[in-house]
Amino acid sequence: MKERCTTDYVVGDRVIIHKDSFAYISHPSIVRLNNGNWLAAFNHSRRRSTLMHPPSDPLFRTLISRSSDRGATWQRPVFAPNFDSYGTECPGIAQISDGTVILTEFRYGWFPLPMARKLKAEGKPIAISLPGKGFTEDFGDDAWQWSHFTWARGYRGVYGHLSHDGGQVFEETVAIDCAPYRDGYSRTGVIELADGRIAYALTEHHPPNNRHTFLVFSSDKGKSWGKPVLAVDDPKLRFGEPDIAEVAPGEITCILRASKVGRHMFACRSTDAGETWSKPEPTSICGFPGHLLILADGRLLCTYGCRWEPFGIRMALSADSGRSWDTEHEIIVRDDLSNGDLGYPTTIEYEPGRLFCCYYGLEPDGVTCVQGTYVDLR
Repeated sequence: MKERCTTDYVVGDRVIIHKDSFAYISHPSIVRLNNGNWLAAFNHSRRRSTLMHPPSDPLFRTLISRSSDRGATWQRPVFAPNFDSYGTECPGIAQISDGTVILTEFRYGWFPLPMARKLKAEGKPIAISLPGKGFTEDFGDDAWQWSHFTWARGYRGVYGHLSHDGGQVFEETVAIDCAPYRDGYSRTGVIELADGRIAYALTEHHPPNNRHTFLVFSSDKGKSWGKPVLAVDDPKLRFGEPDIAEVAPGEITCILRASKVGRHMFACRSTDAGETWSKPEPTSICGFPGHLLILADGRLLCTYGCRWEPFGIRMALSADSGRSWDTEHEIIVRDDLSNGDLGYPTTIEYEPGRLFCCYYGLEPDGVTCVQGTYVDLR
């Protein structure tokens, strides 16, 4: 019988994982390796006077930083899987049982307008940013002159990068075919199921094409991936940024962002190892996007951002595998961040009941960076 939820917790020290006065550092994912090292993967681009996230900025790359002292200090980050992988969305990072570290990411294609115009004429999906529309693929030939930028957006697909030395070198890159769906994106990484398969939850990318949420599975430790299995088909709510946890052998719960219908996240469930899924239902969790972690005591933890005052990072516990959440006793990790450009938290448990939550936010000096906070459950 699982332990009931408790309201007792202590928020500990806060550390800066990486900060650069000339860069915008954001959207992290963290993993505790089998050897005890911690890896944090996160976004990097130039710092701009006008905020730009990956769907608009072609310069985003992935950085990885490492800690060997339980997060107290962090090594100078390196680009991953290599420097020429650019135009990336939020990375996910995980380690599976054989020691392989899998870095996952969606990549846009970015083109100067003359090249983009040629590609569009050839039938390739191309988006430009237009007044009143933002990035859109729905435009005529006379609209090129009104583009906000000298670049246009295309698509390069979804990738898993494999490392066999603890994330030092990513020796192999595997393209993940999402057909018949329109590419795919998730801001968190893969999980390993009880049956030995690797599962990765994705939503079509990018709006307005994000109708379908689906899973892909690998039976050979991420070296190849099967055809997508549909989890959600919703043309109205348009969920996104899914995260999954296997709460019992063959039983998977999925948390979904649904920012178009208020502030609460939704959830769905599979009881046959991901083959079929229940209809998404609203949860009591107010915030997004969510990250799921099964704790040593069997409870399920969801960590999420609060993008309205008081701005910060929160957690909720479930004693019934995510069927209900004790949101009356939220864990307040931070409630003092400067604005709503924050969050995307992921959490690790490095000892029973001892957590480290990784997220991003704006510092008082105006620099956005990746940070971490220790939380002890009592």
